[in-house]
Parts: sequence; C-alpha cells; structure tokens
Amino acid sequence: MKNLILGIILLLCTGCGQLDMMVRWADITATSRADRYFDLTSEQKSELKENIQNDITKMRKEMFPEVAKTFRSLEPEIKKEQINKDLVAKNFLEIQSYFKKGTNYFKDSALKTAGTLTKAQFEHFARKVREDITETQEDNETPEEALKTAYKRYRRSLEFWIGGISVKQQDEIEKFLKAHPYPWELQNKSREHTLKLFLAASHNPPALQKFVADYFVDYEASRLPEFTEALNKHKAAFQAFLTEQFWQSLSSSQKNVLRDNLISRAEDLDKIAQRP
Repeated sequence: MKNLILGIILLLCTGCGQLDMMVRWADITATSRADRYFDLTSEQKSELKENIQNDITKMRKEMFPEVAKTFRSLEPEIKKEQINKDLVAKNFLEIQSYFKKGTNYFKDSALKTAGTLTKAQFEHFARKVREDITETQEDNETPEEALKTAYKRYRRSLEFWIGGISVKQQDEIEKFLKAHPYPWELQNKSREHTLKLFLAASHNPPALQKFVADYFVDYEASRLPEFTEALNKHKAAFQAFLTEQFWQSLSSSQKNVLRDNLISRAEDLDKIAQRP
C-alpha cells in the first residue's frame, strides 16, 4: 500500500487526468500487486478489491484536501531568493506524514485479507520479497551502480516539479549523492528483517493481526533502527541540499514551472476529493 500511496503522490505532478485515472484504477492496481505477492484466490481478490474501493474513496475525500493545502502553503515562497527553511522543513514532515496516514486507510482491508492467508501464501510472499531484495542488491552492487540508481530517482522527482534541469544542476545532484549515498545495503537488510518479523507472526493469528495493524499505522516501526537512522540522516541532508544549494540554481523559468505545478496540483486534488 505504501507504494500505491507513493505512486499517487508522484502523479500529482502529471495532471488531473492521469491522477484521476490512477485513483479510479487504484483498487485494481493494489489488488494485482497483492496477488503478485500472495497468489490470492478469486474470492480473496474480489473481497480485497471491494474493500480497497471504499478505502480509496475515504482517503481521497479526507486526505487529498490536506495535501492540496500543503502545496498551496509553498506557492508564495517560490519567487523568493531565499526560501523559508523552516517552512520547507515543516512541509517535508507533512508530506512524509501523508505516506503513513495514507497506509492507515487500508489497515482494516489488510487485516481482513491477512486473516484468510494460508501457509503456502505466506511462503509465496517470502519468495517474492526475497526476489525483490536480490534484484535491488544486484542493481546496486557497486558504488557506481548505487549512485546511478539514486541519481535517476532524484532527478526524475525534481524534473517532475521544475521541468528540465541543467547540466550544472545534474552535477550538483550527483555530487550530493556521492557525499551522502543512499543506504541501499541497510535498506535490504531492513526489508529482510521486516519480512522475518512478519513470517514469525504468521504462525499466531493474534500476533499476525497485531503486526499487520501496527505496520499499517507506522510501517517504519518494523525497520532496523540503523536503517531508520541512516535514512533520516540522508533525508535531512537532501533537505539541506535543496534549500541551501539547489534552490539558488533555479532559473526564473524553473520557478514558474514549480509555482504552476503547485497551484494546478492543489486544484486537481480538490476536484478529485469532491468527486462523488
């Protein structure tokens, strides 16, 4: 579900049509993803899809206006030479909180599905997650590969909001990531740690229900503490990079694109929230 929320938030910058389409199809997307990891039966898929439809309706009506408000609060800052660091920090925290708040909407649906899973389905899930971990390890095996993966992610996110970036800005991003590498290795260890906790809980129905409920309230709680610490340091460094260095390099055109995106995405969110 966290990846579904991430996808929706990333699509906020691509226009109401695409975002609205993703929201409309989110029940199918989420059910298909759950099926890939758990090999669900037809009955499980049907029930999960219906439950998720209700979850998404509630989420877009309640949470989307809050995200829109966050975007609007940033818009007046765009033309300033020095961006308000405290405001950016506040909005960083708000955006991160939307991931947790978003997953919480799906907690009851996840609990219902988890209660129907078989031993074979838990084993299928473990295989799929470990395949993902192995793929991430292989894609980021060397420092150069790890840098390339992180660079693509950050560049794509920035271009979503400000349009194309200059060669100098590309170099700045790469320099930042060399100084503050993303903690891929700890992420993989943390995913394996969370998986083991989940599988251990799967043998005891009350323990399973507690684990799933806790995960959908705060998915970070099951992470390895050392990964959480490393990730938080990386996020803080990136936030400082954006406000203290990258912001100074933005052209008037890039600032205008950013401002237009913030305004239009806020309007998009409000429209989708008000849809019956």
